[in-house]
Amino acid sequence: MYKIGVIPGKFFPPHRGHLYQIINASTKCDKLFVVVSDNEKITRQKCKKDNLSFISIVDRTRWMSIEFKDYDNIEVLSLYEDGIPDYPYGCELWSKLLINTIPDKIDVIFGGEVEYMKTYMAHLPDIKYEVFDFKRSRYNISGTEIRKNPLLYWDYILKPSRPFFCKKVLITGTESSGKTTLTRNLGKIFHTSWSEEYGRYYSRDFLGGNEKVFQKNDFFKIAQIQNCQDKKATETANKIVFIDTDAVITQYYCNMYTGSFNRTLECYIDNTKWDLILAIAPTAPWVADGLRWNNKTKRRWDLHNMLMNMYKDYQFNNIKEIKENSYNKILTECINHIDKILN
Repeated sequence: MYKIGVIPGKFFPPHRGHLYQIINASTKCDKLFVVVSDNEKITRQKCKKDNLSFISIVDRTRWMSIEFKDYDNIEVLSLYEDGIPDYPYGCELWSKLLINTIPDKIDVIFGGEVEYMKTYMAHLPDIKYEVFDFKRSRYNISGTEIRKNPLLYWDYILKPSRPFFCKKVLITGTESSGKTTLTRNLGKIFHTSWSEEYGRYYSRDFLGGNEKVFQKNDFFKIAQIQNCQDKKATETANKIVFIDTDAVITQYYCNMYTGSFNRTLECYIDNTKWDLILAIAPTAPWVADGLRWNNKTKRRWDLHNMLMNMYKDYQFNNIKEIKENSYNKILTECINHIDKILN
């Protein structure tokens, strides 16, 4: 039994192979430090090559910390490699940095590469090195493969990092466009989670059902609660998540009810997070539920165009406007668009 053990790695991203190695090593040590290392310049290059948003060292350290939060003998640390020459030329500097990062004397380093015995460990002669499952006999996967096709290797990605890789689809539209039912149907068809529009329940929960007493601050609260609700749905998603309504629609309703925008809620407006936006035009039959504006055809299209202009003003992309005139055709067209981003 070792007193202090270390597992260094990029964990780019964390996967089940890493998990297997870390849990195995934790049974051999009183204390195990998982060290997430990173060279930001190289990481940005790899993310760009793999058509991914930037995955920072903070992201990966956070994911690993969440994964092992219930392990008393595992602690996750960060090691910044910026300024160190590329492997293998920077091995001596990297080794010194590792020693300075760990608060205790290291007894053993666990790794997955035999060649590190001749590179990194040459500068750490007083520390034992153990290689674990370098042939990847249990989980034959690498971070490189996952980055190239995250959805194909979804089951290998650790749960805390899945929200980063899952496809996010926004369903938007004005009153009585059918998006609530559509969002639920898509979630069930694609066997995943979804988030309903919270604004439709806010009046009931906080205003006694009286929409005439809406104030600007109410719409900030709606955006805030919606954001938390969306986050929960994303955390449990199976490759893709469907979100009914975003903060742009909340802003739209703020203007409708109060006559002006609430600029404070714009902190929840994000034009970069969506892989696909399905904007449902007001072609479906009007359904009155007591929370609707008037159902004049021209009025419905005027409001729809107002909403589309708002998305344009906030510089949103990836918007597919759905103008089919039946629920079945709307569903079919939406599925076709979704299949394209999944494939």
